[in-house]
Amino acid sequence: MKNHRINYFKKLFLFCICIGVLPVIALGYFSYAKSSELLLDKAKRNNTEMVEQTRLRFEQKLKLIDNTQTQFISSAAVNSAMDKKLDKDNYVLYEELIQSLYRLQTYEFGLSEVYLANLGQDWILDGSGKKAAEQHKLSTVIQEYAGVQKASFWTMYKSPLVQTGSPIEWNMMLVKKIPIHSITPLGLLIASLPTAELNKMLPQRSEPGDFYVLDDQYRVIASGDRNQIGVNLSGTPFVVRIDQDQLDGDQFQMEIDNEPYGITYSKSNYNGWMYVTKVHIEDITKESRAIGWVTAAMCLGLLALIMLLSFQGSRKLYRPIRKLYDIVLRSPEMASLSPQSDELYWIEKKLHVLLGDQERMSGQLREFFMHKLLQGAVGMNEMRERIRSRELASLQWMRVVCVRIDTLEGSKYTEMDRDLLLFAINNMVGELIPEPTRLPPVVIHEFQVTVAGGDTEQPEVTKERTYELAKRIQEAVRQYLKLPISIGISRAFTDPLNAPRALVEAKEALAYGMRLGDESILFIEDMYHQFMADPITFPQQIVSEMLDHIKLMDEGKSVQLLDEFMRVITGRQISQQEFQLYLLRLLTELMRLYQELGGHMHDIVKNDNSLVNELMMLKSTPQMVNWLHSSVIKPMISFIEKRSDVLYAKISDQVLDIIHHEYDKPLTLELCGARLNYHPEYVGRVFRKETGFAFGDYVSRYRLHIAKSLLTGTTMTITEISEKLMYNKPQNFIRYFRKMEGMTPGQYRESFHGKKPESFVPTGL
Repeated sequence: MKNHRINYFKKLFLFCICIGVLPVIALGYFSYAKSSELLLDKAKRNNTEMVEQTRLRFEQKLKLIDNTQTQFISSAAVNSAMDKKLDKDNYVLYEELIQSLYRLQTYEFGLSEVYLANLGQDWILDGSGKKAAEQHKLSTVIQEYAGVQKASFWTMYKSPLVQTGSPIEWNMMLVKKIPIHSITPLGLLIASLPTAELNKMLPQRSEPGDFYVLDDQYRVIASGDRNQIGVNLSGTPFVVRIDQDQLDGDQFQMEIDNEPYGITYSKSNYNGWMYVTKVHIEDITKESRAIGWVTAAMCLGLLALIMLLSFQGSRKLYRPIRKLYDIVLRSPEMASLSPQSDELYWIEKKLHVLLGDQERMSGQLREFFMHKLLQGAVGMNEMRERIRSRELASLQWMRVVCVRIDTLEGSKYTEMDRDLLLFAINNMVGELIPEPTRLPPVVIHEFQVTVAGGDTEQPEVTKERTYELAKRIQEAVRQYLKLPISIGISRAFTDPLNAPRALVEAKEALAYGMRLGDESILFIEDMYHQFMADPITFPQQIVSEMLDHIKLMDEGKSVQLLDEFMRVITGRQISQQEFQLYLLRLLTELMRLYQELGGHMHDIVKNDNSLVNELMMLKSTPQMVNWLHSSVIKPMISFIEKRSDVLYAKISDQVLDIIHHEYDKPLTLELCGARLNYHPEYVGRVFRKETGFAFGDYVSRYRLHIAKSLLTGTTMTITEISEKLMYNKPQNFIRYFRKMEGMTPGQYRESFHGKKPESFVPTGL
């Protein structure tokens, strides 16, 4: 038995590792392969650019030398010297030619020597002067060059008189025939360029590899290894491959001495020279190998982390299964069973034993399966197996039908009977809907849930049939149980594995029922169309009036405004989420007022339940109105009544202070209410109760008191006093003064002149 428990844990652990390891390995391999590819491409591009830049640099110098030599042989002095002996009679011409030869050997060109040979007159000029052709060291070579069928060409020459290893041992000879473009020349101009000068133009490489410059005979002209200059590479594998390709430039990889190399080359159209770089592939991929090690290290770290998390997660997931399994093992009826399956199997067997007879057990298991299906815990294979074994009906379309009891008020049932009533409704639904057109009905929390369907795929037909079915259920419950029920219906779906989503839709459709009243049949698609057209603004004016009447302790008017608020938000096309937000905002406004008045939340919340949760659990608009009235508004008004004396005195004192300090300004109840943050009607009622005077009457009497002080204590005119006391016309002031004092202001001033007026104490205070 113990082995099975451990084996199941291992399976879970290995599964978690696999779903974590495979992506990490794939990601690591992809990262390494991609970085290697990018680095190889970068190395190839660098080699190509280096070869091309070197070729351009070489050709620039060679063409400069070529052009300079061409200009020299095109000069009149050279052409004139071709038919002369250059003896003492031609001394001026000789000096001119010698000086021109010196000028050709500038530092910029790097030429070691320039030779001018006259084939017909048998003389050769160089830096040492004039010599007879047969006496010159290049006499044999010059004869060979004269026979070449080219007017101008570069060729390689090894000086026999120079010590091996000398910088001028190997030279590149630029041979130009005189006259220009002549196949049968009168003379030759030969410029000697040491290969050491060419070597200086090779790129200074920081990367590994070999660079070669080959002439048209595949001899090494320039190389990083000077010992290879002059070596003929025509038989080497990469040169053979280049010769076979017959391209101006390319890149390729090949095996040389069983080692992989990358070859990059470019051929010159100017003189046929070839510029080649040869790099070992291992050197190219050195950086990618470093990246590979880093990637491997990171992947190993991630794998270790995945193993740790997999172990912890598997242990946590396995813990409830282990608890159930241990309970099964302790059962006496399970002792004789052979341990052939894992823990879940034994847990299921325990359920079979507890269910009793086979028929009841089958029904319970189908309900259990439906719970799993509606909770999204059923896999594709299990679903196919149950349909194939005909345990479940095969339906072309399905809808989730969710039934909810609207209210138990006015019925003979109590909340203790709710679960029993749901099971009764569940049995009724199982009888009303034929088994081939439904899956087993179940009870989930406060809902009775059925997946019903049919064989047609036409949307209008599915909706009509589902409505008829819902209507029969509603009528049957009303007839036999005398209860109102609302029914929420999801969209049609074809795949049974979509049942969890459809259950959410059916519950959401029921949520809209609180605005439509009891005994509603609600399709979710109709609710979206009906309630999500136009958003509305929060009815703040109604809420403000409600708060004011709560302050006035007018319970009837407050509840009337609450009804009006609910009619507004339920009668508009808003989504269920907006509807709930408006309810929460109303509750927040009420609680804010309660706190401003000095109340505490625990005075209203008598238990640990949340006001928000209680409000959201209500299922209809009347229930919400009743709850807000009884649980919030009524306790608030009771609290205000208890504190009314202190609150009234405070409000009256503040109003009196405003009147006494601002009697010479326009004063209204609206102004005082706005300053004190109370409704003007409420402020007027409190002021009358505390002072015995209406607000306007008290203001007039206090201004009369001020007028008497001004009449006896100042020299202000009657008109000035009336304007100061905010009378529109002096006649109005005089008329009121006479009414209250029995004399005009002027008569009062004469009779009380010089006397100190009495302090203002209105009658009734």
